[in-house]
Amino acid sequence: MTQPDDLTLRARMATEVPAGLLAHIDRVVALTDRLAALHGLDVPLARLMAQGHDLLRAVPDAELLARAEARGLAIDPVERDVPVILHGPLGALELRDRFAIDDPRVLDAIRWHTTGHPDVTPEAWAMFIADKVEPHKLEGWPALQTVLDAALGADGRAPSLERAALRYLDLRQDEAVREHQQIHPMATLTRNHLLRRLA
Repeated sequence: MTQPDDLTLRARMATEVPAGLLAHIDRVVALTDRLAALHGLDVPLARLMAQGHDLLRAVPDAELLARAEARGLAIDPVERDVPVILHGPLGALELRDRFAIDDPRVLDAIRWHTTGHPDVTPEAWAMFIADKVEPHKLEGWPALQTVLDAALGADGRAPSLERAALRYLDLRQDEAVREHQQIHPMATLTRNHLLRRLA
């Protein structure tokens, strides 16, 4: 079976993703396009990542845990306490098994779009950042403007997706400390990787 493009995937997802979540996905796709084009990346590849990233975001926590256990996924203690994190890994599996997405770059991007990962592609970083700073989220947390500015080069420096990702992970870590929230180990590993790369 041929891997679907983003429009085909959107049409199929529209039957099982709530309208509000689909609107979020549309905003992420639009911003991913902009970032991927700016950075000279493979726009259709990044767009497919963005289109599929939140397939299972509306699935309740208990069901995410049950699905993860049924599939034999290794569940980190943070994921057990905050099961919504599992929508990325499970979404990647669903996209592979039910939607014929077979590009490992797309599947890895979706698997790690909540925490980031040291080994994802630049297209995955474009989607990761777009997911975090799409206009609705930016309205709710204005500090995210610094993330978007880094990605666009609107902060007086050269545009950098990795610097933007690090800025987001810094903000998220500060928020977690303030709110006494757990930090996923992969987010910490990714942040440390970016610190080394950008030093």
